Amino acid sequence: MKDKLVTVFPTYGYRDDNGWTVPVRVWVHKARRVDHITDADIRALLSDDQGGPAPTDEEVIRCRTCVADFIADSDSHEHVVLIDDHGQELFEFPSRTDANGLVEGKLRLPAGRSGRITLTARVREHGQTFEGRGIATLLEPKGKSVVSDIDDTIKVTEIPAGKGIVLRNTFLRSFVAAEGMRDRYVGFGDVSFHYVSGSPWQLFGLLHAFLIDEAKFPPGTFHMKSLRTSVLDLPALLSDLRNLITGSTATKAQKISQISELIEHLDGRRFTLIGDSGELDPEVFTELREKFGDRVEKIVIRDVVGARESAPERLRAVDEVIATPVIRRGVSQFTVTG
Repeated sequence: MKDKLVTVFPTYGYRDDNGWTVPVRVWVHKARRVDHITDADIRALLSDDQGGPAPTDEEVIRCRTCVADFIADSDSHEHVVLIDDHGQELFEFPSRTDANGLVEGKLRLPAGRSGRITLTARVREHGQTFEGRGIATLLEPKGKSVVSDIDDTIKVTEIPAGKGIVLRNTFLRSFVAAEGMRDRYVGFGDVSFHYVSGSPWQLFGLLHAFLIDEAKFPPGTFHMKSLRTSVLDLPALLSDLRNLITGSTATKAQKISQISELIEHLDGRRFTLIGDSGELDPEVFTELREKFGDRVEKIVIRDVVGARESAPERLRAVDEVIATPVIRRGVSQFTVTG
C-alpha cells in the first residue's frame, strides 16, 4: 500500500466568546506516478494561443513535477483527527474527506492559549498511521495584518504578457521573486501575513516551498482558489487548469470573499492590502475599503502595466504605487526556449 500524504494548510485562530476558533483544512492523498500524464496532455496544457513555441521535450519532463499535485490520488472518505503534542486527540472532523481528499472544520481552543501552535493531523488505515503537521497562528484582536497577492506582487508571473508566458512561468521555469518585495515585507515587523492568490490550491506546495523556504518571505496563511480534479478526464482537467490560472473574473470574487472573511474574523486589526495592477487588485481593494472603511489602513499596488499613466482612475484609492518595469503582451523578461 502506498503511503498516504497528509497536508495541514497553515492557518490562523481568532478570538470569540468561548476562546479561540481555528479554521483547519487538511488534504489526504497518495502520490501518483508522473508519467500517468502523457506528453500530449502536457503539450495541450502548455500550448500558446498566441502562436508561441511549442514546449520542448525537456520542458515536458520538467512540467510533470509541477503538475504532480493536480493528478495526485486524492483519498476520499478518510477519517481525520487532530492530535496534540502528547499524542492525545484534540479534534475530530465531523465529516470525512471529500472526492478531492479535502476536509475542513473549526478547532476550538481555550482562551489561555497564545502564539503559534503545531497542528498534527492523523489518518489510520489497515493498522498504519499517517500524519502531517501545519502551523496555526493565534492572532489577537488588536494588531496589524498584511494581505498580499502572490502573482506579479511577490512572484514574477507576468500575467499581462498572456497565457503562454503565464503557463511557462508557472510550470516550466524556476520561480523568481519580485525585486525588493521580500525586504519590504520583512520590514513590516510584528504583523501577520495572509497570502491570497488566484492560483489553485494544488500549487500550494510549490508556492510555499519557494516563497517561505527559499525566498524567505515571512510565514503566513495561504488562501487560494478551488479546483476540483479528476484524472479520469485529464483533457477537461487540463483545460480547466489553463483557464483558472489565466483567468481574472472569478479571482475577483474569490479575493473579495476570502479577504472579507479575514477582516471580519480579525475585527480589531488594521489591514494593509498589497497587490499589482496586472489583474483586478486595485478594484478588489477599492471595494474592500468601501466595505470596511478605515479597517483597510493602506493599499499598495505594484504598477506592472503602467496604470498610473494609462488608467489613473484605477489607482484612485491607492495609497502607495510601486513603480516597476511594464509587462507587455507577448513579451517576457525571460528567454523563451524552443
